[in-house]
Amino acid sequence: MMPVRFIRVRYLSMVFTAMLVLGACTVLSEGPEQQVTSLMNVAPDKALIVGRLELHPPLQEGEQDLKTSEAREFRNVFVLYGGDQLRDFKTDRPDSFAGSFSLVLEKEFFIKVDKGRIFYISGGMFYTAYDPPIRTESHIFSTPFRIDVKPDDQAVYIGTIQLFRDKNNKLKSISVRDDYEWAVSRFKERFGTSRTLRKALVDAVGLFQ
Repeated sequence: MMPVRFIRVRYLSMVFTAMLVLGACTVLSEGPEQQVTSLMNVAPDKALIVGRLELHPPLQEGEQDLKTSEAREFRNVFVLYGGDQLRDFKTDRPDSFAGSFSLVLEKEFFIKVDKGRIFYISGGMFYTAYDPPIRTESHIFSTPFRIDVKPDDQAVYIGTIQLFRDKNNKLKSISVRDDYEWAVSRFKERFGTSRTLRKALVDAVGLFQ
């Protein structure tokens, strides 16, 4: 059995789900950053973050109302927000895709970040409807994590982040599972053996301390 580290949601009211109805003035014109598919797209001052994100229970058929071709890009996708500063979604809710990454739920992800800096994962959202500017519904989870990316890192494995939700799409709990051996095999399969994948499971910070 793979080791699992559980993180308590101490104050449920602080880890919230929000539904946003966006007007014409807040149409999101540019999408989130896509994942890395080739090392040719990774500059020498960048490192790869490798992991997986799971939603429990998973999104079911009919749970997302995504009719247009643009909307279907968000099917079974979690939009993850990260950067060199931790963002408080209580006071700074997303109104654009700046600083975000598109992650397919239950699949491995590979995103590039700056070397030699701390990278924060503030949280993210998934859509149950996306048809701006008419109707857009998103559910936002605040998941403050910290990743210490070293100057000599080539790639860092951060674990499988599991988000457990209730029937109202509120976050109940979070766990981090160590699937390192699986991640190494997937990493080598995609990128070869020329780069080292260091294990450094995410640390909870901010609201989870």
